[in-house]
Amino acid sequence: MIERILSITLPIFLIILIGLIYGRFKQPNMVGANKIILDVALPCLIFTSLSTKHFELSASLHFLSAAALIVLLSGLAILPFTRFIDASKRSVIPTVMFANMGPIGIPLTVLAFGPDGLGPAVLLLVATNIMHFTFGVGIVSGKIDAKLIYANPLIWSTVLGVSFSYLNLQLPEWVDVSLTMIGNILVPLMLLSLGTRLAETRIAHAKAGLIASVLAVIIRLAIAYAVLNFFTLDLVQRGALILFAGLPPGIFNYMIAERFNQEPDKVASIVVVGHIISIVFLPLGIWLALK
Repeated sequence: MIERILSITLPIFLIILIGLIYGRFKQPNMVGANKIILDVALPCLIFTSLSTKHFELSASLHFLSAAALIVLLSGLAILPFTRFIDASKRSVIPTVMFANMGPIGIPLTVLAFGPDGLGPAVLLLVATNIMHFTFGVGIVSGKIDAKLIYANPLIWSTVLGVSFSYLNLQLPEWVDVSLTMIGNILVPLMLLSLGTRLAETRIAHAKAGLIASVLAVIIRLAIAYAVLNFFTLDLVQRGALILFAGLPPGIFNYMIAERFNQEPDKVASIVVVGHIISIVFLPLGIWLALK
């Protein structure tokens, strides 16, 4: 088991470390690369992975319902503990609710469960991103902007992917190969980008970051196990949700906090410290998911 856990986690940490070292010395401007990731590569991966999968509606709804409950209940569960963290509730709650499903969650789930893990990982990514840009933004800013939903390419790529799957449609082979090649660059590029972002982010509030990031994982894992008792899911779906619960806080938390000027330095500290201590929590999450 230890060897398998290391074989899953070490490639992820190594690529992040390469990005961190490169970012520290070269300080690249990743704005353009990150836009390509979000606007092109990620929608291509979502479409190609969903369009080639056969979905059982009830099973998918059960899985997504369980994921939504984990996110929402985690946000409620952290409320009594926010007084121990030197940050406002608006800053802390989203970091507990929304984990880093993109750069770390997708490769981790695929490495743990093989190709069967890609479908649940992508569904989790889409579902949590929709919730992040509605409930998450609402918590931070005090209002919900509908444009963040209908103008989001992740939503349209999901709708198209599921439609192609249900209608048994196929793209011409040369189009499918092109989209697949674009999607294949996503994971390593996201991990490298994560490393470069961590290299440029300061830890100005280490204590708040440590308390919040540890509580985030503990609360999410506890909520996940409680929620899973009420849903009938297959082993890969259960494992994907447990892995999601063990992930560090998502990078989007910092980006949204910065956009709305909601204690971005403290949120950045929570995100960075969360990724540092994930060296401990990710192997734990994998072990729990594979049991």
